[in-house]
Amino acid sequence: MISETNETYHANDAISHSKLELFRRRPISYYRRFIARTVARPETTEAFRIGSAAHCAVLEPDEFRNRYAQRPEGIDRRTKDGKAAFAQFEAENVGKVVIGSDELGDVREMAAAVAHHPLASQLLAAGKPELSWRVEPKGGLALQCRTDWFNPTGCELSGGRPYVADLKTVESLDSDAFRNFERACFNFGYHRQAGFYLPLITEILGSPVFDFYFIAVEKVEPYGVAVYRLSDEATARGHDETITDLLRLQACIKDQQWPNLPNDLREIGLPKWYGGAE
Repeated sequence: MISETNETYHANDAISHSKLELFRRRPISYYRRFIARTVARPETTEAFRIGSAAHCAVLEPDEFRNRYAQRPEGIDRRTKDGKAAFAQFEAENVGKVVIGSDELGDVREMAAAVAHHPLASQLLAAGKPELSWRVEPKGGLALQCRTDWFNPTGCELSGGRPYVADLKTVESLDSDAFRNFERACFNFGYHRQAGFYLPLITEILGSPVFDFYFIAVEKVEPYGVAVYRLSDEATARGHDETITDLLRLQACIKDQQWPNLPNDLREIGLPKWYGGAE
């Protein structure tokens, strides 16, 4: 395990779960971004910025003030005094991510909600945040992952077994939500995340790590929190799919063939929701 910055981790060429997910969706996109490097990393979205801030507030609260600053209010940057005041603010917060007061309020509410949840707080009571794990097998692909939280000694919830905990920020945890977490887990490949992380960590430690927990927290009122453990069956399926994707990636690298969309003819029929369709 390695303690390094997030920027250092992402600058490494080793294959990560997120890189493999991009390859899975469309190999040509992986090639252009990570091999040819003709496509830059996507711009940081507001949702990603808030998610990152929540991760820091929950997992590394002592670092939050060093990384984030609240955008000052009431400054008219069209005026001379306003420009000077904002320039002073920027000088005092060089290198920090600037977020608005409403965003900061949401982040603090999320952090408080996780801290007050009995299972989430138990998972985060001991362990280390933001660790990088990397293996470079001879003749194979270098692999890496970055755990939100790792506890090598376990807790009551894990039965004393070491575990990984991953924080997810979501719009809603209602069971009838459009993207409810149980469905999102498979739509977004979270089972493959566990199937990628756990074997890699097991190989590095030389002892098995079986448990992968998700701590999901709502980004808006009422800031609900839910804790999930990915089943052994789901993790095994994620591992099998990961191996398949890695083999496909090796083949693409060997043959220098990077497929885009399939070239087959597609037919569009009337959907069930469209009037008159059966």
